[in-house]
Amino acid sequence: MSSLNFNLRGIPSEVMNLLKQEAKRLRTSVNSLLLKMIEQKLGLTSKRTIHHDLDHLAGSWSSADEIIFNEHTASSEKIDEEL
Repeated sequence: MSSLNFNLRGIPSEVMNLLKQEAKRLRTSVNSLLLKMIEQKLGLTSKRTIHHDLDHLAGSWSSADEIIFNEHTASSEKIDEEL
């Protein structure tokens, strides 16, 4: 598929600022962000979305946190033989 270019004029500064912030958050360019947004809106991409909003929590548990978690979820590990 060949690619084409076009110019988008009249973008309000508030919209542009939000686009730049989102592109920075996703570590991509505004152009790539807009292409992805257009493709998604037109249904041209997979519906699977990868979220990164909880990435800062990865690896943040202490050993004590793990023990507490395991204590609170231990009952869900038991098999109910009657079922």
